[in-house]
Amino acid sequence: MTSTAPRQLKLLIEYDGTEFSGWQVQLRVRTVQGVIETALAEIFGEKITLYGSGRTDAGVHARGQIAHIYTNNHKLQCEHIRMGVNSLTGRDVNIRAVTEVEEPFHARFSALSRIYKYTILNRPNPLLLRYVWWANREWDDQEISHAATLLIGEHSFKSFCRERPDEKDYICKVYKAMWYSNPDGAVLEIEANRYFHQMVRGIVGALIDVGRGHVSMQKFTELIENPKDNAQVFFAPASGLVLERVNY
Repeated sequence: MTSTAPRQLKLLIEYDGTEFSGWQVQLRVRTVQGVIETALAEIFGEKITLYGSGRTDAGVHARGQIAHIYTNNHKLQCEHIRMGVNSLTGRDVNIRAVTEVEEPFHARFSALSRIYKYTILNRPNPLLLRYVWWANREWDDQEISHAATLLIGEHSFKSFCRERPDEKDYICKVYKAMWYSNPDGAVLEIEANRYFHQMVRGIVGALIDVGRGHVSMQKFTELIENPKDNAQVFFAPASGLVLERVNY
């Protein structure tokens, strides 16, 4: 007996966000969701909606974005779907895996946490500039490492975000915020249950200003403990930000 219930598939996606106007479908611009939905519609011969774990902004990359779809096609094998999509999306998108899932799985609402990494260089490197931020300034790694620990816990991150009219609050729980220094620069790795518009970029900009001595540790603490709109933090460029993994 042939199943009449829609088939649910989970996609593991990586992309270079440089040439995209973000994840979410928009009119007259190229987006990650739009490119993949167009490819899926051609493969399945039906309209497909891609439900992502979250929206990445223009220029932000992903190594471990998760999305799911529903389709009435029960015949195509997962590996053939993966290969078919990759043949249609262009070189800056790659479907790493397609797997069968069942309700109540939801790419966004079932997620427990998401891990982002932000990479900063202390010297120019033309081969990496699409994927990093060359800060062109010196900073104190020890001061930044200490400031990063203050982010851990449940707080309002309004001070580090750009406002969106549909946001009811800016509270999220940060499980991990580690600053790793290396000879070429540093990496911030942050894990939280949710994020807000440009939140990680605002955090990175504020941390670098702490490391440069432009923002005191007391001021940084106030940004966390007494959050406010338009806190005038510096927002680091999108190029250095990568969605690494979504945990379920």
